Amino acid sequence: MTTPALSKIQPDDGRLVEARYPVWTHIVPLPPESLVWSVGGASLELFMVLGDAWAQLISRYTPPDCTVLDIGCGCGRTARVLLNNRYISTYVGFDVIRENIEWCRTFIQPAWHGTCRFHHYNVFSREYNPEATMPAASLVFPCDQASVHTCFAASVFTHLLEPDAIHYLQEIARVLAPGGIAILSIHNAVPEGKRFVGTESRIDIATDYFVRLAASVGLAEMERMDLGGQQVLIFRK
Repeated sequence: MTTPALSKIQPDDGRLVEARYPVWTHIVPLPPESLVWSVGGASLELFMVLGDAWAQLISRYTPPDCTVLDIGCGCGRTARVLLNNRYISTYVGFDVIRENIEWCRTFIQPAWHGTCRFHHYNVFSREYNPEATMPAASLVFPCDQASVHTCFAASVFTHLLEPDAIHYLQEIARVLAPGGIAILSIHNAVPEGKRFVGTESRIDIATDYFVRLAASVGLAEMERMDLGGQQVLIFRK
């Protein structure tokens, strides 16, 4: 069984790089086309532009000596740019695609200036990991309670069914320290009278409903904006 997100990935892609560019000393290379595609990169240009944009946004909310959690880190689209943020003492990323995590461990983790960990969870997703059996609603994020200063999820809630989205918000609230920041993106093109629609290939959530879900676990909205065709909401615990 293949899906649009996975159809281009081969088992060895976690150790390969973009063939059009050389590997330079002390420089994180570019992922192969298949992994770029798996994080919604219709082109290498879009991959780089969105990675830079997300890193700039996140860096506004990284105090000195902070811990950052990247929910659905993919092949390091944002992590490769955050690599140069010296305020981040600990970075933790996780993803459901094994090859993405293998790539990050191979090419990003050795270059990180502080503590950096990448985790693979074999969580079921009809779009991204259809052979897995672990339900998303049972996933425990790889961080202790109240240990994270800043967390972000770029195009993750756009693929989570409603019970899974609620669970992820609960986990975000659990791991965030008091005053911690969550930066989360959604699609919000819902039909009139609806608040949560779609399949794991694309989920749309009414913004006000998402804000209420976040508030129910102790996350208060600070700001909202558009970025890369999605709505980004910033919450404080």
